[in-house]
Amino acid sequence: MRRPQDQALTCLSSDLYDGGMTRDDALTVARTYHRAWTSGDFVEAGNCLSDMLRVEVPISSYPGKIDFLNAVQLTREMASRVELLADFGHDDEALLLYDMTLPMGELRVAEHFVISDGQITLIQQVHDTATLRAAGFGQPGAT
Repeated sequence: MRRPQDQALTCLSSDLYDGGMTRDDALTVARTYHRAWTSGDFVEAGNCLSDMLRVEVPISSYPGKIDFLNAVQLTREMASRVELLADFGHDDEALLLYDMTLPMGELRVAEHFVISDGQITLIQQVHDTATLRAAGFGQPGAT
């Protein structure tokens, strides 16, 4: 797995991005981020995230990009399967819907992304928290 380091690249400099500006740029960035973290390329995933990233998730909170990226890495290490079901993009927003298999069970996740200057500035994630809470996540002192 590639780990995040200080780099001057953005998500749009990725070899997954064709370099052409299209109306699907937000979707391209979201897809690139998703492919990066699910393949264990956390350098590329980090390149897709703005230093000013805001994250809204049902469980936990992340004060900054690195904290969130560390959680994403842990999630990837725990996941035995991540299957993208659908993706949509318009202007500076994208939405990905995927299923993920974790040791505690199946999780369906919807992620809404806001993109600015080729990087993700906001991630809003929605999923059923029952499985995670039953496993101890979201409790005081848990990750």
